[in-house]
This record gives sequence, C-alpha cells and structure tokens, in this order.
Amino acid sequence: MFYEIIVLRKLARSLRPEEWPAPEFGRITMATWRPGRTSLARTARVATLYQPAGLMQRPAMILIDPKITHLPLDGEVWLGTELHTTDQGIAEIEQAWLVRPRSKEGQPLPPFDLQAWKAMNRKPIETDEDLVGKGWIKPDSRNRSRT
Repeated sequence: MFYEIIVLRKLARSLRPEEWPAPEFGRITMATWRPGRTSLARTARVATLYQPAGLMQRPAMILIDPKITHLPLDGEVWLGTELHTTDQGIAEIEQAWLVRPRSKEGQPLPPFDLQAWKAMNRKPIETDEDLVGKGWIKPDSRNRSRT
C-alpha cells in the first residue's frame, strides 16, 4: 500500500503546522531488526518508507518501534524513534509521522486540514446516554427485559 507521510518533528522538536515539510510519498514496510545486524543493540520493529528510484526502491525514512497515537480524519499519527548521528555516536530521537493512505497512480492528497481536526476534537459528544469513559457509552439497562 502507498502512503503520504508528513514529518511532525525535527531533531525531537515538534514542528508547527506551517513548518511541516512537503509530504513524502512511497510504500511502507514493517520488519524486525535484530541485534548485531544493525546499529541497534536490541530487537526492534521498524517501519521503512520506500520511494521509487528508477526500477528499484530506495529507503527514504525509517521509524523505529512505531505506535499509533492519534487517528486524525484521513490518516494516523505514528510515534517512534529515528537514528541520528551526533559527535558522541548514534542516538535515538523521538519522531512522529502523519501517515495518510494514497493510491500509487492517484493524485497527491489535498493538504491535511488541521483546523477541521482541531474542531472535531473540540466538539462535545451530544448524547443523553451515560458515558463510561471518553467516547464509550454505558449499555442501556432500561431496554433489557427483566425477569
């Protein structure tokens, strides 16, 4: 499956929406990295964005131990780490991706509508039911038959 990815952090610093870079396009694969074969000293699940390069595919971005943290409108926010080279060696820094599905042949997606997502998150839930937790509605015991 093909995706557009917007990087939401740079050197572990959250970017403001106006600082977001242009989306990267490609195919995402998941793999397991084992110690000794990579620069990690532990086993990790890794998401890699591959981009077309002629007849081949080249790895463009890597996210280590990705976890889905938010589900905005037409995508997902993945939080994980990426490897960064420093004077002291290789360090893992926090990274976040906004991942949106897209067809290979399709046109680029419209820009992500951050205002619509914020408005959706601010809208109160309109229900007369008893809420058990955020977004969970308690089963209605009034409709059950009593014996």
